[in-house]
Amino acid sequence: MNNTFSLKRFAMLFKKHTLEHSKIYLLSLGVLTGLLFVVLGFMSYTNGGELQSKSQVVVFFFFLVFAGCIFTSLSFSALGDKRKAISMLTLPTSNLEKYLVAWLYSFLIFQAVYIGVFYLVDVLVLSLSTPKTGHNQLVRIFNEDDIKIGFFIIYIFFHALALWGAVFFDKMHFIKTAFVFFACAIVLVFVNQIILKASISNGVSKSLPFSGLQFFEDGKYYSVQPISSYGSGYITIIVVVVSTLLLWSSAFFRLKEKEV
Repeated sequence: MNNTFSLKRFAMLFKKHTLEHSKIYLLSLGVLTGLLFVVLGFMSYTNGGELQSKSQVVVFFFFLVFAGCIFTSLSFSALGDKRKAISMLTLPTSNLEKYLVAWLYSFLIFQAVYIGVFYLVDVLVLSLSTPKTGHNQLVRIFNEDDIKIGFFIIYIFFHALALWGAVFFDKMHFIKTAFVFFACAIVLVFVNQIILKASISNGVSKSLPFSGLQFFEDGKYYSVQPISSYGSGYITIIVVVVSTLLLWSSAFFRLKEKEV
């Protein structure tokens, strides 16, 4: 039998994980459903029964990122408990199989379940709402909208970051991972500004990483932007994809180190 990956062994591990965590997953699903209903219902009630598509989009992606990161950060919580960690690490399955089970549940299965729950709650809230003017329209998350696609790309990055933190930290995974993220973001902004000031002698206004550049020269204000919005978008996507792959890979090899 292959020591790296066996479909039969993986299926058994997936079944074991499902049976052991089914109760907590169902309870978490109930809490998430309740929160979505309260938030969407409150927004509709305070707005005279009207629930705009933009509001639905904001709620969808906020809960997707927030709930998704919390759920993902608990993927390897057993490693923080010595007894559970020994049981998990000595389980006769490969590193890859353990990692794939956590990845499937936290990424693919979570998104599929979340989308279904969101639309179920959204339809229920819209059916109970009676706007004074016009009518409510169910939001289409998967239409060809660059903003929505960008939100999904951002979520993929945050999932990778949360999964990395779930393996690297033994306790308080979500809080520690969030601290690392914000610390790195602040450092990146400051380093970016220092490099710009060193490169351009004239006054440089505040400029975020991977964005346009604004500066003064001879009393005139100049704004330098990428050749096209498409070019800027592609660069951002490449940076996010590469960062995501690095975080996923780093999490896997860290998990492998814990079993040595």
